Amino acid sequence: MKIKWLSGAGPRRWPPHSLGGLVLVSFTLVVLPLLLVVLGAAYAVNRIAGQSEEIVNEGVQLTQGSLLLMEELVTMERSARQYLVVGDPGLLQVFRSSHQQFDHTVHGLMSLSMGERLGTQIAQLSAGERELANRFLQSTQAKPAAPNRIDGFDRLSREAHQLWIDSSRVVGHRVDALRTRAGWLQQVLVWGALLLVPLTFALAYGLSRLILRPVRQIDHAIHHLGDGRFDQPVAVSGPRDLEYLGERLDWTRRRLQELETGKQRFLRDMSHDLKTPLTTLLEGVSLLDEQVLGMLNAEQASLMRILAASGRQLQERIEQLLQYSRLQGQFASLNLKLLDFAQLIEQSLKALMPAIAGRGLQVDKHMTRAALWGDEAKLRQVVDNLLSNAIKYAPRGSTLHIVVSLAEGWVAMRLVDEGPGISGEDRAHLFEPFYRGRPPQEGIVRGSGLGLAIVQEYVQAHRGRVRLDVPREGEGAVFVVELPPDLREENAE
Repeated sequence: MKIKWLSGAGPRRWPPHSLGGLVLVSFTLVVLPLLLVVLGAAYAVNRIAGQSEEIVNEGVQLTQGSLLLMEELVTMERSARQYLVVGDPGLLQVFRSSHQQFDHTVHGLMSLSMGERLGTQIAQLSAGERELANRFLQSTQAKPAAPNRIDGFDRLSREAHQLWIDSSRVVGHRVDALRTRAGWLQQVLVWGALLLVPLTFALAYGLSRLILRPVRQIDHAIHHLGDGRFDQPVAVSGPRDLEYLGERLDWTRRRLQELETGKQRFLRDMSHDLKTPLTTLLEGVSLLDEQVLGMLNAEQASLMRILAASGRQLQERIEQLLQYSRLQGQFASLNLKLLDFAQLIEQSLKALMPAIAGRGLQVDKHMTRAALWGDEAKLRQVVDNLLSNAIKYAPRGSTLHIVVSLAEGWVAMRLVDEGPGISGEDRAHLFEPFYRGRPPQEGIVRGSGLGLAIVQEYVQAHRGRVRLDVPREGEGAVFVVELPPDLREENAE
């Protein structure tokens, strides 16, 4: 048996050694793209969520810090002006506390990732506030303090207010950028899902074919064995366990081929060994019957006739056995061509018309045009055998009914005669080789018992079915043959 694998050194890793391993690998390959997309989406969503939280936190701190700077500047200006009026040292302490709080808030804002522009604004505001605070504190040492040392608070307040506006704008821009990124991610996920669905189906389809290929090869090999085609080696490529099954099937094929060859040889040898002494016996009986060796009395002559009849019957049985043996070797060989089954039946009826007319039979035909692929000679033999059987058992002057139809994907023929029908005992053995039921009426010679056996073999070789149907009132034997329209599809499988 030929097993096809990629050549190469080292242990084989693909396909896996077992069908279970192949299924597991296939499942992993199908699930892997889905898993990667899900993990990628989870990572992207988690990252956006983190960025969103960071923007919200920094936005709150930036906005609150800007407002706090404005409040501290107002407090510093108010305490400074009150100090200049009343000279209360407690007001000077309030100024210093606000100055320290302002400086602390500036350091907090500078630690945020707010962009270069806001950083410059905060640095300038901090420098201006520090210069103004130092100038004011130095002026408090002089007697009296100089009022013009606090004139810069209005400018600082405007800068702080502008910082608050710019901070809000920066936060808004960052939120818009995050929203844009989220929209882009959504589009990526949607397109990824749309592309992933056909990719997953394509992977699943390809891997399923990879899994089913050795199964189909095994099924094809079993069909060949069932059809008796033992000359075609079994070739299975796939996991090692299915390969091994293919090897066992090929071993079975070889054994069946040997058995078939041995059977044919045995039948030939046996028939030869039987025919030689039988021929001698018949010749001797013929000489005695012709009274060449002397006169025979009535009892001896009767015995000679019985011996001669039995010898001829035995010779006929041997010939029938050889004929069936030869036919069995032809059952699996089909010469397929496109046929019109109804036309094939018409040809058979035309050939059998002398026998039909001789018994005064009528033929009632209801035949639909039915095209099918089959072996013309074998299907003609099927129709001839069934019609001959019906003609033989139909009463004189009766009618044969033939219906050809297309039903449920089959080409069907229903052949009915008006004879006595077939008994239950005969029905059970009717398609067995050499089985002959009750003799036909009016002394017609009984058949060999091979006609219906050949019908069944040829119909089964066409992947069809033949059966005896239950007769209706007024019907005798009812034979139904069902054939697939396109046997090529059956063989392709």
